[in-house]
Amino acid sequence: MLRGLYTAASGMITRQIQSENLSNNVSNINTPGYKKQKVVLKSFEEMLVQNKDKQIGNKNFKRNIGTMELGVGIADTIVDFGQGVLEKTERNLDFAINGKGFFALINEDNEKRYTRDGRFLIDEKGFLKHSSGLNVLGTDNKPIRVNSDNIDVNQLNFLIVDFEDKASLKKDKENLFYSASQGNIVNVDIKQGYLEKSNVDAIEVITEMISIMRSYESNQKVIQSLDETLNKTVNEIGSIK
Repeated sequence: MLRGLYTAASGMITRQIQSENLSNNVSNINTPGYKKQKVVLKSFEEMLVQNKDKQIGNKNFKRNIGTMELGVGIADTIVDFGQGVLEKTERNLDFAINGKGFFALINEDNEKRYTRDGRFLIDEKGFLKHSSGLNVLGTDNKPIRVNSDNIDVNQLNFLIVDFEDKASLKKDKENLFYSASQGNIVNVDIKQGYLEKSNVDAIEVITEMISIMRSYESNQKVIQSLDETLNKTVNEIGSIK
């Protein structure tokens, strides 16, 4: 019975983490270039249940009854890099990658960051910057510098980098990616005056949220039921009246 409590509790904890992940996806549904995250579940190892009550002579013998599952847990949180819809903005400094790859940025510590969010601006020194404030890199691995905001995409040589193993990409607090790998430079179609929308599907999120809440409530009812049974076992069964 106690194992049942642990199993139901682990299910509730798992569903809570899934719910928080979905909430984060929803909060970024309007963030250009945002890639949704998915929680991957795992089953705990099954336990072999044995009975040692069988006795022959003075010896007890084991008898396998079967296996017992101990619920689910979180294996990993992965990023879905599926492309979002390209939305026309007609803003001259908005850019979208139509295909694979990431815009390459560089921070003050000379560390590279990668993004699908092409909302750029030009600072007072003429450098092209990402909305996070980081410099945008060109194919020469140097920050791109322009003369005016009246620019054409063909005048800019963006450094576009892709990764064969996207599992190596990790997110930072600015929703930018970083990796120990340098990646591969790729040539892709870049559309000026467009932004890539988040790949979060609102209908999919709602459906998944309903499923998670129902599972959470089911585990909650199991715990309540087991708690009531344990209460009766401790306080009523075997009591002298």
